[in-house]
Amino acid sequence: MERRLCRRFRRCRRLAHGRNRKPAKRQSRSAACENRREESLRAYELGYAAGYAHGVMEGKRSFGAGFDGTSIIIPTYNRKDLLIECLNRIEAHTAAPYEVIVVDNGSDDGTADEVRRRRGPVRLAVHPQNSGFARAVNTGLMMAKGQTIALLNNDVLVTERWLDQLLGCLELTGAAAVGPVTNYISGDQQIDAPYEDVAEMPAFAASFNAPDPRKWREASRLVGFCLLFPRTTLEQAGYFDEGYVIGNYEDDDWVARLLLQGKKMVIAGDTFVHHYGSLTMKGLGAQGFEQVNARNHDYFAEKWGDLHGLLRRIPESRAGHGQRAVDFFPTHAYVKGWSDTVYWLEHGVRHPVSAALQEEAGNAPSPVRLSVIDLLQIPVGAPQTPAEPRAEKTAGLPEGGAVRSTDGRLYQIDRGRRREVMSEYACRVWNLNVFPEIIPFQILQQYPAGLPITPPPRIISEDL
Repeated sequence: MERRLCRRFRRCRRLAHGRNRKPAKRQSRSAACENRREESLRAYELGYAAGYAHGVMEGKRSFGAGFDGTSIIIPTYNRKDLLIECLNRIEAHTAAPYEVIVVDNGSDDGTADEVRRRRGPVRLAVHPQNSGFARAVNTGLMMAKGQTIALLNNDVLVTERWLDQLLGCLELTGAAAVGPVTNYISGDQQIDAPYEDVAEMPAFAASFNAPDPRKWREASRLVGFCLLFPRTTLEQAGYFDEGYVIGNYEDDDWVARLLLQGKKMVIAGDTFVHHYGSLTMKGLGAQGFEQVNARNHDYFAEKWGDLHGLLRRIPESRAGHGQRAVDFFPTHAYVKGWSDTVYWLEHGVRHPVSAALQEEAGNAPSPVRLSVIDLLQIPVGAPQTPAEPRAEKTAGLPEGGAVRSTDGRLYQIDRGRRREVMSEYACRVWNLNVFPEIIPFQILQQYPAGLPITPPPRIISEDL
């Protein structure tokens, strides 16, 4: 009996102690859980910070880095059906490494959503409204990472071996740009295609597209419906002029820079692609098309003046020396990039102009907006106060200002050379000071001829 009571007593004591310890155990487990949560949170924060830092480092390392392939830029506005057919043909007929950059110019037919649903190397940029072909191309050029770049209209159907053959032509000829032949385009790239229905086109193209350098020929004009060029050409020619509205003539404007730089262009006569032909422009209606075309024609003519006459007059020595667009910029002009910094451009060097000096300059003309591509190719000099162009003299003629000659043309004296100013428009846009005296051309002929002064491309996009 006594033994049973002792056992009960010991059991009760254990139970009592157990009840007293259980809350302590629960508190300990709760504290341990809280500690584990805090440790996990600290580990997460440390891991996030390390991952973010690594991402920033990798982003900086890879920013602007290209890849050994071709960036295919397709500006598009509505006509989703054409774009999808274009993308399908690229996917089916492009063996070389590539990426596609679709720039949607404010389409309202679901184009952007359709592109987002696609798989593969397709990137998308969306403009809020139709900003025109040139601005769409420039957005694509800014995004492009390929060592070569292809501009492609959304109404083009590529064909077997199209890119391989254009790349081969580009490499073997050393051209600055190459383009294929097609069934519908203005100029020398159009051929007589034997098919009447586009369904018959692939069979024709498959037999036509056989590598044959004998069919390659130099050209003075290439059209931007399908245009391939290396990244170096972009760096030397710059972006498209965004002063052209909707479309037409902006590719001729860009090609004009290649011509002035003495660069070679080649038509790959052994490579055919199908072109439906200006369907976006035709969507404007006959009257709208004529208005846009006339406006862009007038802008081109005002900018370039007698382009072909100038090509005959400028020094032949320019060819083959890697001229860039900036080599055709004037001296004694204010320029700026996307930031607020203003530079004084003098003899191929840009000198920062402080805000105080800008105020001191008083009513100085507005700076010319340059793209980052062009601005970075001009070396930076020491800050200085802009000199009055009239203050400098070279053998009696003003250095830096523009003078009008008895031959009816404008010239600028730059480092002892006479440089013909392309047009009245170029003189006006660069804000060159035209001196009132008319100089006999016989006097100007005493100066060796330098590179002409061309108008800068108009840059509207804020991120170029």
